[in-house]
Amino acid sequence: MAKPGLAVSPKIRDITRFYPYFKDCVGAIDGTHILAMIARKDTASYRNRKGQLSQNVLAACNFDLEFIYVLSGWEGSAHDAKVLNDALTRNTNQLKVPEEESGVDERGDDENHVDEEIHGTEEQQRVLANAWRAAIAANMWTNAMNTGS
Repeated sequence: MAKPGLAVSPKIRDITRFYPYFKDCVGAIDGTHILAMIARKDTASYRNRKGQLSQNVLAACNFDLEFIYVLSGWEGSAHDAKVLNDALTRNTNQLKVPEEESGVDERGDDENHVDEEIHGTEEQQRVLANAWRAAIAANMWTNAMNTGS
């Protein structure tokens, strides 16, 4: 398994469409049910909501699609919140959520860094994004006309 890191993934940092919304995201976490063969005496607790015998498995991955954490073995009847709570509070094999380092610019592009302004409403964000796209398109058009002649 890969080691979790504190830096923002280039897949988020370099795509302006994603960065404002996922700038503090280090990966994704989800649960799944894996079908299992269980001893007859334990079948009741391993029966999930669909009536199948399964284990509830929690997994986390980074943006390079590498697993950084897996917790398996929970009964299929266990609620996802209970599995997550166990992953966060257990003594061994604990899911560690990276803490943000204060005062560090994770983007790393100091000369091009513009103060980020997150607008309150979705409409304001849409207007800002459309203005940004229009400026990029205008610059691309100007550059194409200047190099084409």
